[in-house]
Amino acid sequence: MSSDPQAVDDLVHKYNSRSTPTLIVNDEVMIGFDPELLDQLLSR
Repeated sequence: MSSDPQAVDDLVHKYNSRSTPTLIVNDEVMIGFDPELLDQLLSR
């Protein structure tokens, strides 16, 4: 993660997350992995 300073900056400041995975689907932010929530976000 630290090899891409811009990605770290986006993760922390834009998405308010310090965790991976942080997934963004259609402006919805999912921190951590939740397969049910991911299915819901992808089906919208």
